[in-house]
Amino acid sequence: MTASAMSVRGLTVIYGQQVVLDGIDLDLPTGRVHVVLGASGSGKTTLLHALIGMVPAPGLVSARRLMLGAGERAIDLSAPGAWRRVRGRHVGLIAQDPAQALTPLRRVASLVREADRLTGGDASPRRVDGMLRRAGFADSATVASRYCFQLSGGMAQRLGVGLAVAPRPAVLLADEPSTALDGVARAALAATLRQVADGGTAVVLVTHDVALAAGLADDVTVLHDGRVVETGPALEVLVQPCHEVTRSLVDGRRPRSAAPPAPRDDSSAAVLSVRGLRKRYRGTGAVLDGVDLDVTDGEVVGIAGRSGAGKTTLLRCLVGLERPDGGDLRINGRTPAEAGWRALRRSVQVVPQDPRGSLNPWRTARELVADPLDAHRVGSRAQRRARADELLNRVGVAGLGSRRPGQLSTGQCQRVAIARALALRPRLLVADEPVTALDAPLRQGVLDLLGDLVREHDMAALVISHDLHVLEALCHRIAVLDAGRIVEDLPAPTLREQAAHPLTRALIDCHPTGGSHDD
Repeated sequence: MTASAMSVRGLTVIYGQQVVLDGIDLDLPTGRVHVVLGASGSGKTTLLHALIGMVPAPGLVSARRLMLGAGERAIDLSAPGAWRRVRGRHVGLIAQDPAQALTPLRRVASLVREADRLTGGDASPRRVDGMLRRAGFADSATVASRYCFQLSGGMAQRLGVGLAVAPRPAVLLADEPSTALDGVARAALAATLRQVADGGTAVVLVTHDVALAAGLADDVTVLHDGRVVETGPALEVLVQPCHEVTRSLVDGRRPRSAAPPAPRDDSSAAVLSVRGLRKRYRGTGAVLDGVDLDVTDGEVVGIAGRSGAGKTTLLRCLVGLERPDGGDLRINGRTPAEAGWRALRRSVQVVPQDPRGSLNPWRTARELVADPLDAHRVGSRAQRRARADELLNRVGVAGLGSRRPGQLSTGQCQRVAIARALALRPRLLVADEPVTALDAPLRQGVLDLLGDLVREHDMAALVISHDLHVLEALCHRIAVLDAGRIVEDLPAPTLREQAAHPLTRALIDCHPTGGSHDD
């Protein structure tokens, strides 16, 4: 009989009058991966916070039973001071937002040494090097010398995973750990979590990535509105789901096509033209090394690549947040030196990777959408507010204009961010991982919205994503970025047949076509 790593009965979390989790029962045997699925707002992250004693005030946690381990060595986690003894060493956490979880102005080596000391290690250089290598960093010395803010999202996630698994905890909690990872890194993460489980750890994985769950889970629990609606062995729950919530998550694992009609073939209508773009950071070398890229009117182009390939740096250069070291960048045929970035930014707008983090928490959705209009003094105040309401209605959040970001769901925040990007009627929309944090139903809705908006506004779009399925569903072309260079640029419908570069083939292998829903 498999030993119990953690046993939970009647777990309830309440914020004021709102019941966020309602009577959750959970058994976590050693050596198994237990996946928790659910739509955004179902209570998944709150469950993990409760299992590690990190529910923020004013949340109230209660449970009939909350035990770590079994038998004589079992620890009652509801006892005063219990969490301080077990958190980190016996119960580990992989945070959902790795960049936010790491102290930005500390070097990686310093952070690893501190974590090692706190969990009983000697913090020696050998242990630091070993942890970084196990986390997937081949050049561990270079990574150890960097500040945390210099890490890409994928690199920060790998570091977070390495720190959490290093003490070999009895229970490992992973909150959406694949969100910032490309397909190759996601496969490596799955292998790491399986290896950790095979070593005797009970792994709890919260995710909306049904494909990851299907390949990794031993057991699955599905949450909806804070309650368990389905639970059991993974083969039963994912292959023959009984509840409609589970079916909607499973059926949407691969998005259907949302691409607008193909644009006209007119090279003179280039909205964006990049030739030989280069960017180098001191201490990290060349991040962009001669990028060539064209995007024409009505065209949606995807940028794929591994974590750290330079995707986000490319975006920042294209919108004037970073100054390239060399190369030629033209938007609507004009360089930034000729037109000035203030004028060009009216033509290029961004949908950021973290919509909630990019929205001022003290401003209403209507004010946020009107901000670009205010900054460029477009029309009268009444006209700007009317334009904001029109856009909120178009993106599907009509009636929510008076709400602040904290009162909106993740999907609603993403739609507000899209509305804000459209306010100035841009010629080019740049979307950085626009659906990474969304579950399957919300993801499809945002992809459909983006495709419709490109067609309605006759604009171009550049979409950056590590999810090849998303790019195939939305884009006309997909360019693959590797080590700061475009190594392949192919039509999306024929990418799988024509791809020749090893990285492209590796990304394709990590995103199989099985279980598609293209109809």
